[in-house]
Amino acid sequence: MAYSDLLIWQYQGKPKALATIKMIEDEFAQSFIDLYKIQDVLSIETATGDQLDLVGKHVGQSRIVNGYTLRQFFGFKNAKNALGFSKELEGGGQWYRLRDPLADSVRLSDGDYRFLIKCRIIKNYQIGTVPNIIEACRFVFGDGCKVTDNLNMTVTVSVPGGNLTQFTRYAIENLDILPRQAGTKIIFKIK
Repeated sequence: MAYSDLLIWQYQGKPKALATIKMIEDEFAQSFIDLYKIQDVLSIETATGDQLDLVGKHVGQSRIVNGYTLRQFFGFKNAKNALGFSKELEGGGQWYRLRDPLADSVRLSDGDYRFLIKCRIIKNYQIGTVPNIIEACRFVFGDGCKVTDNLNMTVTVSVPGGNLTQFTRYAIENLDILPRQAGTKIIFKIK
């Protein structure tokens, strides 16, 4: 069907009328394309930036993680995470003052935030059985994850370490990221 067929008889053959109807048709077509793309806005796998922040807000996960990185304070030789005596601007440690926080907060990148959102979703819908832990590992870590019930109230989860970031390693070691029954300990092994 031609655009001119959409016009009433008195406007057919008029170039301005034809251009107007073409413009309206193009706008409607683009509106339908944009409407179709809305379904991807809140997709965990494709959302970025503010869209991913909305997904995190829906599941109750903040992009800011408190206490992730230890602050570098002045310290003496062999003290853990201590820096030498120098001015703070020159790379030395800062002086600790009473009641200063020992760790800093960090704003997560999209990839790390996506990982934490997946963990939160799994925790929100947990059952805590071994099949549920296996399903959670596949959702969060992908294929290649192995779950073993040790039959002593512990479960060993072997995770392929090739695609883990520094934050995901921190989350595995320090955060309670997988569903589990009360009293059950999850032991992570990174392959």
